[in-house]
Amino acid sequence: MKPFKNKQKKKITMPLYKLFIILFVTVLLTSVVTFASYKFGLYFGNDKQKSLNKIEEAYKQIDDDYYKDVDDEKLTQGAIDGMIKSLDDPYSEYISSKDTTTYNEEISGDFVGIGAEMEVHKGYVRITSPMKDSPAEKAGIKPLDVVTKVDNQSIKNKSLNEIVSKVRGKEGTTVNLTIKREGKEPFDVQIKRDKIHLTSVDYTKKNDTGIISISKFQNKTTKELKSALKQAKKDNVKHVVLDLRNNPGGLLDEVVTSVNLFVDKGKPVIYLETKGDKPQAVETENDKMAGIDDMDYSVLVNKGSASAAEIFAGALQDYKIADVLGTTTFGKGIGQVHKEFNDSSILKYTNMRWLTPNKSYIHKKGIKPDKTISAPKYEGIEIIDPTKSYELGDKSKEIKSIKIGLDALGYNTSNENETFDAQLENNVKAFQSEHKLEPNGVFTDETTKKFIELLRKKIRAEDKQLDEAIDYIHK
Repeated sequence: MKPFKNKQKKKITMPLYKLFIILFVTVLLTSVVTFASYKFGLYFGNDKQKSLNKIEEAYKQIDDDYYKDVDDEKLTQGAIDGMIKSLDDPYSEYISSKDTTTYNEEISGDFVGIGAEMEVHKGYVRITSPMKDSPAEKAGIKPLDVVTKVDNQSIKNKSLNEIVSKVRGKEGTTVNLTIKREGKEPFDVQIKRDKIHLTSVDYTKKNDTGIISISKFQNKTTKELKSALKQAKKDNVKHVVLDLRNNPGGLLDEVVTSVNLFVDKGKPVIYLETKGDKPQAVETENDKMAGIDDMDYSVLVNKGSASAAEIFAGALQDYKIADVLGTTTFGKGIGQVHKEFNDSSILKYTNMRWLTPNKSYIHKKGIKPDKTISAPKYEGIEIIDPTKSYELGDKSKEIKSIKIGLDALGYNTSNENETFDAQLENNVKAFQSEHKLEPNGVFTDETTKKFIELLRKKIRAEDKQLDEAIDYIHK
């Protein structure tokens, strides 16, 4: 056998430009393959892509093979709704394109309509109050008017949302309402729709105290609040109560500028904490309102004060601008952002939690008042269903509410337990007799409706929590 001999290596050469071309093509092909792998789920180890592929496969399977035709839009919305539901977050939601107009109107406080508050009443809707200087008021609509038809179409047993959508419409167009007014035959009223702005700030004066109620933080709230504060200064009030009870919150930008009226430039109103990031300060951008320190302030809150209302109360409390009075707030210390799609639908989801200027978390804790002032018990009783009956011997938490409510209306009860006893039966009979109802001692139907009506009137006419807050201020 011949011994193995090493062969001499051959030297391979090529022009430099060809080498560059080969390198460029190699990089390009690698990029294309990588993109295609990611795009079509071939990028192994990518769990998110596998999940997306599964969703797409399920969608296609249902769309192709379900025994009936399916609505693609409903299918898509159902998939998104399912994802939102899995978050177990009551503040995240998907708003379809057909509902975005109403949603945006609620945020801005602006809508096109006739300017009248309505409530369901015996299968129709009743006007609770036409807004000042609104098309409804100018057309002669009055409180307690019952609307039976809209554009000659009966609205009997329609939902309030359905009726409101019929009454609203394009600016400058006309809607015809058929009105039933006590003591008169039904008549038609034509009303020209116009742009309506729901004010979020209301000012009243009680002796030497100004009361500024802020119902929500929407577009123009800061402007309205500034006007109210100016009026309080003109009235030479010494103390202002900023009433945020049942204020559900609103726009972050608006509450920051509202706080800025009281807090100087460059001060943090809140700190925002997003995933993986340290808290970032949201600071005031302008000088505070001139003359703002000439008055003293208190903030009145309750369990219904949430989100932006808590930001406002927390900032004024931390900066010692105002004492917080009332009861512990709701405790919504997280914030949402909106993602708008090409079809105008909106995905609203939670992407942050926030801290007060002193870096306190309030989520699920609320803001504790400096002085606890509780509302009367009858303001927080259980809702009584008029279709249900309560009579001697029954037991339920609603019966306890009936006792508390009747006591507030002057029918004295010796106990507040959950038993429908003989004393309650006598009180119910007395209540029925006084209001010309059948005195059978059974709490149901018209008795319940009258009870609710009178309690609502009492709550509107008397504000014992506010009165107690004013008394505390002047001690």
